[in-house]
Amino acid sequence: MGTTSQIARYALALALMAPLLGGALVIAPFSDRLGRRMVRAWNQAFLSIFGISFEVQYDIGPEQLQQGGIIVGLTQQSIIDPTVGFAAWDKPVKAIWNIEYALIPFFGWVSFILGWVIIRQNPSQSKRQIEKAAKYAANGGLVYLSAEGKRSVDGSLSPYKKGPVVMAISAQVPLCPVYIAGSRQCMPPGAWKIRPGKIIMRYLAPIPTTGMTYADRHSLLEHLRIVGENEHSRSVNDHESVT
Repeated sequence: MGTTSQIARYALALALMAPLLGGALVIAPFSDRLGRRMVRAWNQAFLSIFGISFEVQYDIGPEQLQQGGIIVGLTQQSIIDPTVGFAAWDKPVKAIWNIEYALIPFFGWVSFILGWVIIRQNPSQSKRQIEKAAKYAANGGLVYLSAEGKRSVDGSLSPYKKGPVVMAISAQVPLCPVYIAGSRQCMPPGAWKIRPGKIIMRYLAPIPTTGMTYADRHSLLEHLRIVGENEHSRSVNDHESVT
C-alpha cells in the first residue's frame, strides 16, 4: 500500500473509533456484554480496513478455555498483537496493563470500563491488583498476561517472566498458552505502514497447575519456555516454507 492509501485507512479507522470505542465507554457501565461487543467490532474493523484477516485455532477446542485460567502470550511480535486479541476474544478476558497504556485515549480508557487490571509503579498497589486478578481466575475467569518482558525486536523470543506462572500456581488454574503468528509480517517493529496478510491466533494445550506450589515456579517456567520455543520454531518454519 502506498502512503496515501495508508493515511486514508488510518483516517477511516480513527473515524470509527469515536462511535464504537466512545460508545463502548458510555454503554459498558450498563451492559458489559454490549460494551465488549463494540470494542471487538472496532478492532475487527481496524484489521479489515488494512486487509488483515485472522483465524483462531485450538489444539483441543474452544472448550479448553471454559474453565478459566491464565492466558499467557508466548511472544510479542508486533504492536498490533493486542488488536488481534481484542478482535478474537468472544468472552470476557481481563488483562493486566500498565497505567501508561490505560491512559491512551479511547483504546486505553475502555480497559478501565471493562474492568481490566491496571497497575502503577507502586509495589503495594501492583500487588493488590495482581491478587485481584488471581482471584478472578480462581473463580473461573480468564486473565491475559504476556510471558515476555518486552516486545521482540529481531523476531526471536525474549526472556520469559515468572509472573504468569506464579499467578497460575497461586490461583490453581491452568496456563493457557497462545501464540500469534503472522502479525510481524503485517506490521514489523518500528514500522507505521500496515501490510495485508493473515494472522493466526493459536491456543495450545493447557498446562495444569493443580497441586503445584510456589516452589514449582522455576520448573513450570522452564516447561512454558520449551512450549514457546517449539511453537515459535514451527511458526518460523511454516513461514519460510510459504515464502
